[in-house]
Amino acid sequence: MSARWTIVQGSPQHRIYRWVGWGSFVAAVLLIPLIVADVAVINIGSNSYKFTMSQLTLATSWAVAVLGVQVIVGYTGQLTLGNSFFAGVGAYLTAILVADYHWSYVSTLVVVLPITFLLGMAIGLPALRIRGLYLALVTISIAALLPSFAKLDTISIPFTGKTISELTNGSNGKDIKSISKIKSPDWIPWDGIAGFFQGIPVVGKFFGEGGLSARQEDTLYKYLIMLAIAVIAFWLVRNLLNSRVGRALQAIRDNETSAAVSGVDLALYKTLAFGVSAALAGVAGTMYAIDIGFVNSDDFGLFLAVNFVVGLVVGGVINMWGAVVGGLAIVLIPSMARSTQSVPLVKQSWLQGPVGPFVQGVLLILLTFVLPGGIVYGIRRLRARFVQVVPPELAAKGEMEEPPEDYIPLMEEPPPELSESVPD
Repeated sequence: MSARWTIVQGSPQHRIYRWVGWGSFVAAVLLIPLIVADVAVINIGSNSYKFTMSQLTLATSWAVAVLGVQVIVGYTGQLTLGNSFFAGVGAYLTAILVADYHWSYVSTLVVVLPITFLLGMAIGLPALRIRGLYLALVTISIAALLPSFAKLDTISIPFTGKTISELTNGSNGKDIKSISKIKSPDWIPWDGIAGFFQGIPVVGKFFGEGGLSARQEDTLYKYLIMLAIAVIAFWLVRNLLNSRVGRALQAIRDNETSAAVSGVDLALYKTLAFGVSAALAGVAGTMYAIDIGFVNSDDFGLFLAVNFVVGLVVGGVINMWGAVVGGLAIVLIPSMARSTQSVPLVKQSWLQGPVGPFVQGVLLILLTFVLPGGIVYGIRRLRARFVQVVPPELAAKGEMEEPPEDYIPLMEEPPPELSESVPD
């Protein structure tokens, strides 16, 4: 007899189950920033880990970038290592438009999106002829290009009268924080919001004491802007992947020959996937510029390109929640590795200096062995031991047998309010 809680799809219990899950997620992304606000410290054994709003906002940016990699790797079956290039292009476009032409941060997306999309489609053309490691080599070459390209002083950009290095400020990087700083509007009652949660019995102490400083208010407002951009990006990609385009991409991933025989235009959909992926990376670059307020080409090299892929593998390749977890992983895991000073049976010297990144890499390798489908896959397998959602036709027949032990649906179900609006 199964100990699982069986829920029939579409039933009132199923709706409640989904609403509770989504409600918990929404509460987390909105309330955790109020708890962190400045710095939150968690002590594990003799180690002290600090979590800051800057980490959370950066993780939000990189979650969108990892989502872009996921469109190519998880849903199209290609391998790309060049998305740091497009993130850098997006960051520089935003920095230049804000610093030199006095655009608002968000309005720069109307330039970032089409330019990175077209660049992605152009760079995706080799995918029509090559794949696998050869395609990875081409794309990683693109990632290695940006740090040098941004410092060129021999190429002028049309309509600007400036060279590339003059626009990007070369090796010194492009500062925009001192020119245009995001300020929280006065109409947001931050003190009232903080006071409300601080007054809740038992849990109120986690929200600190007193009102928020002006810097904390600005940081929270910036986080809300970035969260809104990320939510829109995930929503659009989710609808794309559940549409005819998404089904075509997944058909290419599963079997290119069968997809072509079925009438799928391989050239069109492959280049489209690279365009969408690049546009998402460009959006992530814009979010990075909003967050940091400073853009340097050295931050968008090979290391970041590999980090995006690592985040995808750690989070989960074929589930959009994997991009969320991946964005958090590539920010928090290195930070926690640097803060770890004591591990049982491990020499303290191994955790410091140049050996620290090595230990971090070993931990990531072990994680891929323990959870080969990523953290999200592991969580879903654990959840499947307690909750089983069955189609109504099986429930009507009384066919409630358990699925195979390794059965996990590839796609998460859409949120309740979107379930009837997915285009065909």
